[in-house]
Amino acid sequence: MSMNFWLEISVSLVIISAVIILCYWIIPRNISVIEFFIENKRFLSPNCISNWRKYLGIPTVLLFIYGLKSQNSLIAYSAVWIFMFLAISDLLDGVVARNCNMCSIEGAKLDAQADKWFDLPAMFAFSFFPTFEPIYLIPVSFIAVFDIIGQFIRGRNSPPEAGIIGKAKTTIKFITIYMMSFTGRYPEIYDTLKLETVILIFLFLALLLAGLSMGMKTKWYNEYLRKYLHDYQ
Repeated sequence: MSMNFWLEISVSLVIISAVIILCYWIIPRNISVIEFFIENKRFLSPNCISNWRKYLGIPTVLLFIYGLKSQNSLIAYSAVWIFMFLAISDLLDGVVARNCNMCSIEGAKLDAQADKWFDLPAMFAFSFFPTFEPIYLIPVSFIAVFDIIGQFIRGRNSPPEAGIIGKAKTTIKFITIYMMSFTGRYPEIYDTLKLETVILIFLFLALLLAGLSMGMKTKWYNEYLRKYLHDYQ
C-alpha cells in the first residue's frame, strides 16, 4: 500500500489548526458561535465532545488496522485524520465548557476518563501492530497502571480536573501514538529518524508524568507534601 507522508501531515495540520483557531479565536470572540453550542448542547456539550474520544477511539484504531491489512489507503488515511480530530478535541471540550458556562465536576472527570479510553488502547494496539514491538509494552503497561489508579482516586483528595502535568502527559501520549503508527507505513522515516529510540524516550517521559500525576492525587501528597510545599513557599 502506498501512502504519502506529506499528504497525511498536510491534512492533519489543517485539522489541528482549524480546531485550535476555533478554540482560541472564534469561540471566545463570537457570541453567535457560543449560542450555537448552547442551542445544540445535546450533541455539542463538553460531555458529548469528551464522549467522542471515549467511544470513538477504539473503533478508529480498528479502522486504521483494517485499512492497513486490506491495503486500502483511503481507509487508513481517514482513520489517521479522525484520530487527529479526536485528539485535538481534547482542547475543544474545555473551551466550550468555560465559554458556555457548562463547567461541572462530572465533566472534568469525564474529560480525563475519555483520554484514558482514547489513548491507552491505541498505545497497546500499536505495540502489536503493524509490527510487534515488545520493548514498548513495558512502559505502556506501567503507564496504564498509573493512569487507571489515578483515575480511580481522582477527585477524592485533589481537584477532579487535569492539572498541567496530566495535560502534558496526555499531549506526549498522543504524539507518541502517532509515531508508533509509523511502523509498517513509513519504514524509511521510521529508520531515518530513529523513531524506535524517540518513541521509547517519549514513553518513559509519559511514564514519569503518569507516576507524578497519580502521586499528586493521593491523600498523602495532598495532606502532607502539598501542605509542606505551600508552607515552604
